[in-house]
Amino acid sequence: MPPTAPRRRREPQEPPRSWWWQFLDFMELSSPEGLKGLGLVLGLLVIGFWPLLLLAVLDVGGTARKVLVALGPVSICLGFAGLVLVCGYRYGEALGMSRQKTWALAVLFLGLGLLGGLGLWFSEG
Repeated sequence: MPPTAPRRRREPQEPPRSWWWQFLDFMELSSPEGLKGLGLVLGLLVIGFWPLLLLAVLDVGGTARKVLVALGPVSICLGFAGLVLVCGYRYGEALGMSRQKTWALAVLFLGLGLLGGLGLWFSEG
């Protein structure tokens, strides 16, 4: 009788992953660090666009409308400034960015947001 090869144990198979997890794997966002980055970007969208969402949902006029219109670019640029600061402090050395350049870029975004908000405040009539 010829010797038989030892039987291999079958590894338990994982259930098929959903299309969402396949997409996250494809975009290389399924790691904990990638999920933190995804959360950061989604948080930026929520912080940045809440005044414009309120403006779309609520039927307001007068000063309330001027405030929501002016807060649009202010909050978007504030979110970008926060993103620049977080990413600059985490990955600045790897990208060759100094802390001074990181803060300068964040202040630039804040200035752009404030100027855009002021411009929209005075143009809303």
